[in-house]
Amino acid sequence: MFGIRVLIYLVGIALVVWILLRLARSSGTKKKPLRQVDDMVRCAHCSVFVPRNEAIQEGDRHYCSTQHRDQDRQ
Repeated sequence: MFGIRVLIYLVGIALVVWILLRLARSSGTKKKPLRQVDDMVRCAHCSVFVPRNEAIQEGDRHYCSTQHRDQDRQ
């Protein structure tokens, strides 16, 4: 009878420790930080917004691709 009581206590303690570890692990996970977005500019040909660092600039106009730049030249 004494052995069963000890076994039940040990299982109970192990269960509590397991639950506490799971809670600590889930609350400790960090969310991914949002990445910084550059200024957006509008393509002079199709009006699609693209990040400034990816846009192709010619004079004061911005383009989303070289094809749109070339089409706008014609």
